[in-house]
Amino acid sequence: MTKPRPAKTSHLTHVPLSIRPMERGDCARVLQMIDALTRQHGDRMSLDEAALIDLIYAPSPWARILVAQSHGKIVGYAALVGGLQLQFGLRTMDLHHLYVDADQRGMGIGRALIIAARETARNLDCVQLTVGTHAENKPAQAAYLACGFEPLAPRGPRFVMALS
Repeated sequence: MTKPRPAKTSHLTHVPLSIRPMERGDCARVLQMIDALTRQHGDRMSLDEAALIDLIYAPSPWARILVAQSHGKIVGYAALVGGLQLQFGLRTMDLHHLYVDADQRGMGIGRALIIAARETARNLDCVQLTVGTHAENKPAQAAYLACGFEPLAPRGPRFVMALS
């Protein structure tokens, strides 16, 4: 398996920005942003720092998080979750979360995170990067299309089974 390389620094001229993998010291800030995104969707976060560390730093990480840092402050993150098309033996990656602080939106930070997510997926030998959003979230849909995503036709009904 190919080891992921760190994402490159953004070349945006109007926003000093670097994109990098989340470090343990970033946990509190990332949790604040996850909570903000969760509230935006009317949900309540139950994730804590110990669980986040377990998800990201386990021997076989369940997820990867990239953070966007500007002027020494983390202003956004992208959470990536691996997937696969088992029948073809192909790896995929899902952009599970994309969040930028409200006062930082429209400056290219989301685009930089998407570019870094794409590079991370490529470095892990993935064949595709997917992302989903709520049907009513037209600004996110437009942003994803502008960044090169294409609409993905539904593959059929999806179901859920609670395991607790």
